Amino acid sequence: MRQIFPFYRLTLVFLIALSLLTLLFQGQIPLSRSLIFRYILLMGLVFALRLLSDRKTVGRGFIIFSHFSPILFVTLIYDSLGDLIQYLHRDIDPWLIQIDFFIFGVHPTVWMERWIVSWLTDIMSLAYLSYYFLPVTLAMVLYAKDRMAEFHMSVFVLAFGYYLSFVGYILFPAIGPRFTLTHLQTVPLEGSFLTDLVRDGLNALEHNKRDCMPSGHTQIVLMLLYLAHRHERPLFSIFLPVICALILSTVYLRYHYIIDLFAGAAMAVVCIIIGPQLYVWWNRSYQAQSEGHGDAA
Repeated sequence: MRQIFPFYRLTLVFLIALSLLTLLFQGQIPLSRSLIFRYILLMGLVFALRLLSDRKTVGRGFIIFSHFSPILFVTLIYDSLGDLIQYLHRDIDPWLIQIDFFIFGVHPTVWMERWIVSWLTDIMSLAYLSYYFLPVTLAMVLYAKDRMAEFHMSVFVLAFGYYLSFVGYILFPAIGPRFTLTHLQTVPLEGSFLTDLVRDGLNALEHNKRDCMPSGHTQIVLMLLYLAHRHERPLFSIFLPVICALILSTVYLRYHYIIDLFAGAAMAVVCIIIGPQLYVWWNRSYQAQSEGHGDAA
């Protein structure tokens, strides 16, 4: 394990944990065998990438794929949760609804109906969609500038944030107010074709619908703001207004309760504190093992 790059070590740990969880509850998970097979394949891919990275004859295409492979791992692991979470225990939406109502005295998504207009719904939909591109943008800018130390640190910290949010989804499954509060909503979220495209596209692509608590959108973009401010200030200025709109969109578009956002912000702080330290620790171990292996060779 010490000879594996920090991101891959983190991914292996998470995949092993998911495999053990699936085995433990396999009696109540219909696709438990399929899940374990997928996790084994992903672990095999980790080791394959590690072994191939030692070869001096690998092409530039492999190097780029290897550096950006976290996108693949995070996406596939997230998708697998759709076959896992719903079979572990009940959704906690009733609790989240009560907490929001206790704090605000209203249901926030219902209260925000007074602000719904078509053009604003389109803007909010685009802001919400930007979540899937902002982390990649930071990674690509750092990679294009050949700032590999900052690139690897940022990718690891973001992946740590994603995986920790997945743990939250497993522990606190919730489908969100777009499903649970429809009987109270009186104003439809109507926009142009842009709104329909974003909503229908995400509904079709996101296999896991129990991803509300904590708000991964809030958590990851706040972490992204921190990393952009630390490593690429011009991007921070560009990201800031987009991210403010994105966080607002999570409630406006009825994807999240307010308490989800609070939890996501708290998780972001935890990841910002722990993530970089964990990366430095594991990276120091990885470099020491790599140097020792080189000396032995």
